[in-house]
Amino acid sequence: MPRATVTQDTTRINLKSLDEAYVDLRTLSFHEMTTRQDIATRMYQEQSTGKKKNRKDEETVRGYFEIMNVAVTEYEFRNCIVGHNLEDENGDLIDFTRPMQAWRLDPKVGQEIDKAIEALNQLDEEGEDDLDPLSIAPFSSSLEEASMQPTTSPTE
Repeated sequence: MPRATVTQDTTRINLKSLDEAYVDLRTLSFHEMTTRQDIATRMYQEQSTGKKKNRKDEETVRGYFEIMNVAVTEYEFRNCIVGHNLEDENGDLIDFTRPMQAWRLDPKVGQEIDKAIEALNQLDEEGEDDLDPLSIAPFSSSLEEASMQPTTSPTE
């Protein structure tokens, strides 16, 4: 029967941004990828309820949209890096389970690791619909827009 679980094998990435440096990475499971997506964006909505909370104002439900880049990076580094030889200024191994501010990681090194994690966990899109959303003609359900005649450029 076909195996449907993620392998626990690791991939060693020799870093180009730092001589003799490496990280051993593992792939996230489907559950971990879903958790990562939950962390990545949190969206809240604002909407008027139409109800009056007092005589003057209508009650409003507020919402917010957050982009959680730091939280996602910490999650990925904590869950994907299973081994490395990266040290801090005191010669101690960097602890990727701690908050990112404690890492004091060189941006070039951090970006290279981040890209390697992204490449390792990227879904294989072979066999997916090969429709390019930008090549699909736009359409509108608006009667006003549908009745508009296309314009030509001055050079035509």
